[in-house]
This record gives sequence, structure tokens and C-alpha cells, in this order.
Amino acid sequence: MSRGFTDHKEKMFTILLSEDFHDRLLEWINHLSTSGMSKKDIYEMFLDFHREIQVDSRTKNNEGVYDRLSDFMDGFTAWGKSFKILPDKPNI
Repeated sequence: MSRGFTDHKEKMFTILLSEDFHDRLLEWINHLSTSGMSKKDIYEMFLDFHREIQVDSRTKNNEGVYDRLSDFMDGFTAWGKSFKILPDKPNI
């Protein structure tokens, strides 16, 4: 499990399940980055979260939530066409 995932898991669920998840996730990621967490560490935490939403009772049967997070996470990589997460840092 990645650095910080356990500490941030509930916050990630709260944000992902909110209506304005996209902007709130970006805001939170920027905060993590300015607090010293690397883009790679943040991405690895999101990979753990991606696995978690597939087994958690709140989300495991919700394909929309899975797709929402998958599409969002593309912003960390070269796959992100419409937006970039932490664009001043290299793609993962």
C-alpha cells in the first residue's frame, strides 16, 4: 500500500462521491503537492484507491464511480488529453 493511502482513504471517498469531485480532487492534489508529496506518490495512492473502490461496499457495484476515477487518473499520465494533473511535473 502506498504512503498515506490509509490516512487519506476516507477523504478520497468523500470527494469522489461528491457532485463536484473533479475540482475538489484537483484542489486536494495541489494541496498534497505543495505539502511535499511527489506526483508519483500521489499517483500511487490513487492506484491503491482505484483498487479499493472495486471492493468497498459503497462503490463496488457502481461502474460510474469506477469510470469517473479511471478517467480522472488519466490526467496523471500522457493519456490525459483534456486536462493534466500537476501539469508542471512530468507525466507518470
